Amino acid sequence: MRFASLCLLAALASPSATAIAQSAEQEERIAASFVLALGRVPTFGEMEQWTKEEPLSVADLIARHRRQLQTDAAGRRAVFIRAWQDAFGLAPGEGEIGSLSVGATYTDLVQRHIRRLAGQPAAYEQVVHRAYRRLLQRDAYPTEIDYWNRQPTLSFVLLAGCVENWATRNQPGLMAATGVATVSVNSGCLATVRLSPVVAREARAATGLVPSGDPALAAAAGRHLVAPGADQVASVGGIHFTAAGAIDLVPPSAP
Repeated sequence: MRFASLCLLAALASPSATAIAQSAEQEERIAASFVLALGRVPTFGEMEQWTKEEPLSVADLIARHRRQLQTDAAGRRAVFIRAWQDAFGLAPGEGEIGSLSVGATYTDLVQRHIRRLAGQPAAYEQVVHRAYRRLLQRDAYPTEIDYWNRQPTLSFVLLAGCVENWATRNQPGLMAATGVATVSVNSGCLATVRLSPVVAREARAATGLVPSGDPALAAAAGRHLVAPGADQVASVGGIHFTAAGAIDLVPPSAP
């Protein structure tokens, strides 16, 4: 009788537990779509509104953002500025803002900027210096410039997150940066959304932000950050998450 009662309780509880898990995953999908499409986490009101609507995949949610950006000039401008700041570490001029792309997401734009930096070593060196000045109040050492030039090109915000993590691990004797470029989900440089492995895979498939090489090796190395340019960046603790730049990381007139 006691066994039967336990089975009945488990059966009654199971649908509720499943619904809660599905609701949590849908909230992750929504939050991830905001970060990947708009470069920011959703507000409380936005999350409340979007969770009331029909559940959608990350790909469908990003497609929805893309459609909204096509008709929202102010939204396009905000995404453009955020992507520019996160990629280069400074605010764009009005001339750059004039080149707005209709429907381009934050991820689209940051990936475009990273490709540009990859072909302009002098400009990328200045981005590295900006990250070090922002975090350590100094320029990068020549050995550090060499280190970052040996790595895949990163956005300003990921450079800042990596420098922050390296500095935290190497206090008080700050020597030149070495080792694996690593960021934390708790980074003060980033606006992050922690993801389950299932939603992280979905977000990667929706954006094409898939680590190169053998997937098993990438997983073993903790390369679980879903963000533009994060292909070779490790996540502290192997946590799956997506990220954009923190709101106040780049001052309006950053040098």
